[in-house]
Amino acid sequence: MGAKFFSSIKWRFIVIYFLLVMAVMAIIGGFIVNRLEDAQLEKVKLDVEETLNSIVNSSTYLTDGNWDESKERIQNTLNEWRFGSEEAVYVIGNGEVPRITASSVNTRDLITGENALTYKELSPKLVLAALEGESTSALREDPGTGARYYHYVMPVRSQDGTVHGVFYMIVNLMMIYSVIEDAQIILTYATVIALIITSILGYFLAQSITGPIHDVTKQAREMAGGNFNQRVVVKSDDEIGQLGSMFNFLTTELEETIGRMDTERSKLETIFSYMAEGVIAVDRRGHLIHANPVAREILDLGEEEMSEDKYWDLKKLNILGINYFEKSSLSGTSQIEIKEGFYNVRYAPYKNEFGGDIGIIVVLQDITQEHNLDILRKDFVANVGHELKTPITTIKSYTETLMSANMERSTALRFLEIINRESDRMNRLVTDLLQLSNMDAKRTRWEIKSLDPYDAVTTAMESVQPLIKEKHHRVILDIPEDVRPFLGDSHGTNQVILNILSNAAKYTSYGGKITVKAKNFGSRVHIEVEDTGIGIPKRDLERIFERFYRVEKGRSRAKGGTGLGLAIAKDVMESMDGRIRIRSEFGVGTTVLLSFPMDKEAL
Repeated sequence: MGAKFFSSIKWRFIVIYFLLVMAVMAIIGGFIVNRLEDAQLEKVKLDVEETLNSIVNSSTYLTDGNWDESKERIQNTLNEWRFGSEEAVYVIGNGEVPRITASSVNTRDLITGENALTYKELSPKLVLAALEGESTSALREDPGTGARYYHYVMPVRSQDGTVHGVFYMIVNLMMIYSVIEDAQIILTYATVIALIITSILGYFLAQSITGPIHDVTKQAREMAGGNFNQRVVVKSDDEIGQLGSMFNFLTTELEETIGRMDTERSKLETIFSYMAEGVIAVDRRGHLIHANPVAREILDLGEEEMSEDKYWDLKKLNILGINYFEKSSLSGTSQIEIKEGFYNVRYAPYKNEFGGDIGIIVVLQDITQEHNLDILRKDFVANVGHELKTPITTIKSYTETLMSANMERSTALRFLEIINRESDRMNRLVTDLLQLSNMDAKRTRWEIKSLDPYDAVTTAMESVQPLIKEKHHRVILDIPEDVRPFLGDSHGTNQVILNILSNAAKYTSYGGKITVKAKNFGSRVHIEVEDTGIGIPKRDLERIFERFYRVEKGRSRAKGGTGLGLAIAKDVMESMDGRIRIRSEFGVGTTVLLSFPMDKEAL
């Protein structure tokens, strides 16, 4: 019966309400008593401070004179000051040993001259603190009688701030605590009356349990509004307590789940924002719902495209045949060219909590560099194959002719000359390819030293002199004596200048003019080769340094070129901290500028 009684929320509510009121009254009573005690003690403190300050302020000799010489005067002052029976004042001098100089107690004649630190009525801690210049107080209790006393110490300073001595005052708090005890009795009666009233009211209030249920309902409403930091205080194991516990468990689990989701969402947003690939998400209706910064830049996406009412067609990314009723159409890859860039497009569906496909995630991977490298690789292989095929075919044809027919010696020698020339052509091609390969692999070792511009130009000129004489070119050398030496590798420099002079001689018509100039330009030396040849069309200038690139392939090949000369020249110049530039006008002529670092030590 008793267990059933206390398991009922009705009676437990009465008991809890009873205890609650009792606790509240106890807290209020304790607060009132403590506040009363504090107020009384504060009043005592103020009275003590006022009394001691009055004594010191009315007795100027206390701050000016020597206390040892004024003992009787100090004692007379204390005798004239009418202290209550519950008050006692001690005057302590500041000597090597702090001694009691005067006192208001009846036994003053016996204690005068006593060591203040050993006198049982005084606190040595307070005395020392006052001698250090600090006013302080403390409550002390007589272990024998249980009486409480208020101790207050005040240092007395001279005009220069030196502590002359200490006033130590003790007040018996018996009357104060008597008043406090009376207040406690009154509060106890009030508590008993309040508990009786509470028990009667609690019986009727316990008839309804709508209060706790309303509380849970209120908290649930707050959660529905988005405030998930809701807790119900559980004080019992009954039905309402179990409901509250489950409610708290629900809010805890919900907060943790939302926290994990927020963390994962933050991670994904960070990944999407800083990943190198572009990422977009398109929902089932074709609306663009997400695009990271990279995708926005690639696709030039603005706020209009991100609008919920704007349809965004996946066909723009070469994604065709999307059908949400056919799973195989929702994932795949494609490639697309956007703004001179090539992108690998990968797409796959994203799902809802029920596993249904609700949209497409698209990843745009920039493969422009790989695409261009693949084109260059294919062109390179095709060019090398083409360049090798022509001389090999020629050599094979003439060799087969020599082997299968009897011919005159002169004809055979002519065939052999052709074979030898084509062999030299293949040798030049292979040599150029090996040089490019070594420079690409950083295996070429340059011996950088000081070179004279005039010697460098004339040395290369000697190699092309036969071709210049053959075509009756007019060569002008404009290399002043004040042109400084420059830094470079002698072999590499000769190869570059020879290549430029050879091109000028080859592509300048009969009787044309070739001008070679050199000059100082700041911290560099410039060598210019200008011809009056056929020139280079403007559309070809941007690609003139590409490997195997020819302005006119048939014409260049007929003149014995491999299409690698300018590519090698550019790599050699850059390896020697030099630069090469070409200006040309089709049908007018070409100017090639070679810029070398000046040899500053030769200045």
